[in-house]
Amino acid sequence: MHLDVEEVQISYVKKEMYEKYGNFDLGFKIAGDYDFMLRVLSAGIKVKYILAVLYKMRVGGESNKSLKNIMLKSQEDLRALRRNGVGGLTTLFIKNISKVTQFIKKDC
Repeated sequence: MHLDVEEVQISYVKKEMYEKYGNFDLGFKIAGDYDFMLRVLSAGIKVKYILAVLYKMRVGGESNKSLKNIMLKSQEDLRALRRNGVGGLTTLFIKNISKVTQFIKKDC
């Protein structure tokens, strides 16, 4: 059986991070996690990258299940970038282009 899967980035944060930088903004229907991470990272918090696959998920999800959601995600991403002062249209373009590979079938 062939499943389309994608390696995903998962962030584990301590409760204190939410207490200090706030929770997800519920005004974002799709990009609340992105806004939160931009908020934390733009505050200078250091992160550690684990070079290992800890989780695989099927391709899909709320952000790309329809053209309407892709457009909403892009609008919300741009709002989060601007709100946190870390980018604009160029950053959004690069982010979206980097996701194109998830739509290309890979051999298992």
